[in-house]
Amino acid sequence: MAEILGTPGNDDLAGTVENDFIFGLEGQDTINANLGDDTVIGNQGRDVVAGNEGNDILFGGRDNDFINDQQGINQIFGNLGNDLLAAGAGDDSLFGGQDNDNIFGGQGNDIVSGDKGEDLLIGVDITTVNPGQGEIDTLSGGTEVDVFVIGDDSQSYYLGGGNTDFALITDFSPTEDRININSSNSEIRFVDFTFGDLGAGVGIVANEDLIAFLPGVNAGQLEIDGNITPVFND
Repeated sequence: MAEILGTPGNDDLAGTVENDFIFGLEGQDTINANLGDDTVIGNQGRDVVAGNEGNDILFGGRDNDFINDQQGINQIFGNLGNDLLAAGAGDDSLFGGQDNDNIFGGQGNDIVSGDKGEDLLIGVDITTVNPGQGEIDTLSGGTEVDVFVIGDDSQSYYLGGGNTDFALITDFSPTEDRININSSNSEIRFVDFTFGDLGAGVGIVANEDLIAFLPGVNAGQLEIDGNITPVFND
């Protein structure tokens, strides 16, 4: 394993083809882990971290970081600061940590957790033709007011698989949190049912296709233009 250390200044650090340990120290660092199963710690400063190939473990640190890993099965931790976290095609786990984070799970069956702060959580790759198709993403907002996105101004996510692809929103608070849905070309319904081991809850259904399930919540607690925000194509 190669060990690569930064300095107190702003560093450009690159990993090797091996499994690397990269520590940015202080400063606003740009870290490219390259090949291998790498562990990267940005530490202090506004860092930009790219995992690239391999199954990586990436930590942001204390400030507002951008962490991106589009390949492999990765674990990404924003820690302190208002972070932007993005993953790719693997079954990734992303944890925002403290402060207000924007978290994008990408393709695959992802775990997306905001933790503390007012977070925005998206489980899918919004650039694909059918975002969320074939995926079951687990979204947890944590404390404070969080926004869960299961549709945009052009389409709903998780369409095409019936009850086999959806966002599992584990801790939705009807009095605090919000869910963004598509209202341009989707007929949205809220349906109470018991979903196997997930127990009783409410499903959000778009065009008769399940796109989200909220355990412990019932349809009477969801309100369009209240905690459910419709997004229109103007």
